[in-house]
Amino acid sequence: MNATPERIAIVNYSSTISPAIRSSRFFCSLFFLGAGVGIGAWASSLPVLSAQMELDKAQLGWILIGFALGAIVMMTNIGRLAAIAPSSVLSLLGSLTFGAALLALPYAGGTYWLALIVFFAGIGFGTLDVSMNIDASTVERHMGRQAMSSFHAVFSFGSLIGAFVVGQILSNGGALAVCLGVAGLGVAAVAVVACIGWNNSGRFDDPADSIEATDGKFDNAIRKHLYLLGGLAFLGMLAEGGMMDWSAIYIVTRSGGAESTGAYGFAAFATMMATGRLFGDAIVKRIGQMPMLRYCTIVCAGSVFTMILMGGNLPVVLIALAICGLGLANVVPTLFAAAGRAGGTSAARAMSIVTTMGYAGLLLGPGLLGFIAQISSLVGSLSVILMAFVAVSASARSSEC
Repeated sequence: MNATPERIAIVNYSSTISPAIRSSRFFCSLFFLGAGVGIGAWASSLPVLSAQMELDKAQLGWILIGFALGAIVMMTNIGRLAAIAPSSVLSLLGSLTFGAALLALPYAGGTYWLALIVFFAGIGFGTLDVSMNIDASTVERHMGRQAMSSFHAVFSFGSLIGAFVVGQILSNGGALAVCLGVAGLGVAAVAVVACIGWNNSGRFDDPADSIEATDGKFDNAIRKHLYLLGGLAFLGMLAEGGMMDWSAIYIVTRSGGAESTGAYGFAAFATMMATGRLFGDAIVKRIGQMPMLRYCTIVCAGSVFTMILMGGNLPVVLIALAICGLGLANVVPTLFAAAGRAGGTSAARAMSIVTTMGYAGLLLGPGLLGFIAQISSLVGSLSVILMAFVAVSASARSSEC
């Protein structure tokens, strides 16, 4: 059976949401919160970690690629694990691994040990990310309406919390071990609560899980459309990952800000992303997915261009970074929603194609941008991000989903 774009991936089985679904949504959101806290602390700690380990940009790029490789290894194999273990348990195991790696990072005895620990951090995060999105997709289907943006908003607020905590600790003279120790313990603790709550919240009692097609095959037109969305997701998430991992370093090295200012700059970026995602579903409903994608990437491109042009002006860079966060907020949720709609009754398979390509950009992008920064400068890296936003905007204009 071929899926068609006209089929709807989310079926409204009931006009009301049961207490079990509400409870499941809450505890699933906790996994997103913990993941965000960990990523926010990791990204905002990179300038201090780089200085403490005396890493140049190329070495830091290799470290970031190690994180990406660990995550991709699990993302490409999580389906097999999900067949033998509940996704909530996989989310818990991923969280514990991610949290333990964050705790161990400051104590790495050298670059090779650091790379190994970061690789395991990627394994943990990759497991957590895919597993929690599986649960989020299940909740969304049973709710009978799009809710993915709200889950991603929680992730963004978690990133904000992680960055804020790191900024506070650094500004008060705290060490890197304290920053990542607090974050790692927080990730683990939230995950334990989320897993227990999810498993005790009650089972779904309607047939939403049966709506997926059994063969998941697409005709050539839809497959090409999905690969186009995947390509846009790759570029969009490459840019997002680059901004997440390099913006704080750009503030410190290019704009002359303190390390704590870099952490606060990332916090402003995460705040605007979270705020934008709170209103994303309503805006998309009003103007449509592709116009939303075009406008968001235009805002991002303008913001990054301003950061490049005014790199020595710290207040302007901070404002531009915050605006970029607002623009980026709904790029990924819009693309994922478009993939689900294009997949119809095979929405899960369609999502797997687009998300795999997208996360490849998110995880590999920061490392590749590090090599570009080493060869040229961070301005060169931001120029690549700028071109990615321009390409997504241009493609969205000619593609109606």
